[in-house]
Amino acid sequence: MPQKTPIWMTLIIIVFLLPVFSCPFLIGNLPAGDEVAKTFVWIYPFYMVLSAWLAWSAYPRRPYVSWILLILMALSTMAVWTIVLHPMDVVY
Repeated sequence: MPQKTPIWMTLIIIVFLLPVFSCPFLIGNLPAGDEVAKTFVWIYPFYMVLSAWLAWSAYPRRPYVSWILLILMALSTMAVWTIVLHPMDVVY
């Protein structure tokens, strides 16, 4: 019988996935003319959902991979929020 992901891990993954619901706020506050930030913000929800699913499905056999994915999800959330709320002036 295949192992299942425990409920506590499923709840942790859901908590890490919750920031994806802030995507409309992030899109609404994008810096004007910053196409790179726009691209990252549009990719962000797809990346988060995919990472959450992979973390959930990997936990029974490779729990360390799930924890690494969760850490990357947290770092990605911080990065996207930083890009949107603290834009840098880029000189071309």
